[in-house]
Amino acid sequence: MQELFKKYDINLSEKETLKFSEFLKYFTEINSQVNLSAIRDEEGIIEKHFIDSIYLEKFAKISGRVLDMWTWWGFPGIPLSIMDSGESEFTLVDSIGKKVKVVNNFIEKLELKNIKAIQARAEELWHSKEHRGKYNMVVSRATAYLPTLLEYTIPLLSVWWIFVSYKLDN
Repeated sequence: MQELFKKYDINLSEKETLKFSEFLKYFTEINSQVNLSAIRDEEGIIEKHFIDSIYLEKFAKISGRVLDMWTWWGFPGIPLSIMDSGESEFTLVDSIGKKVKVVNNFIEKLELKNIKAIQARAEELWHSKEHRGKYNMVVSRATAYLPTLLEYTIPLLSVWWIFVSYKLDN
């Protein structure tokens, strides 16, 4: 695992390596039962889910309240939380209860303290006083079209904010 991370110039601490190894084990186990991802091999999971999620740290400092909109199966939120030095609080959002349950199970098994997953619809979330204007950063990976993402996420961001959409040009 360390070699793959080093290939992308990411150095993991012993604690981070252990957490990613545990996450890989849990993810692979659940993926064989529930079909979380079409990516089945360990190297693919590490590169396409773990490294892809944390590569953001090469370009932006992750700190404060971070919202992972449409987290799907915990990406990028869980990997970012594993890499966090304790400066951030992560909220992972998805509207599908089954996904939120699996993500919270991952969080519990990994004993992550700075993160929670909630079930909520994006278009309703920004009406909530608990969430509107409360996040320093919103991340979203491989989800809706950019105009839709902006419509749902901009109201959730505080004054000095960062929005990161993990998207590829096609």
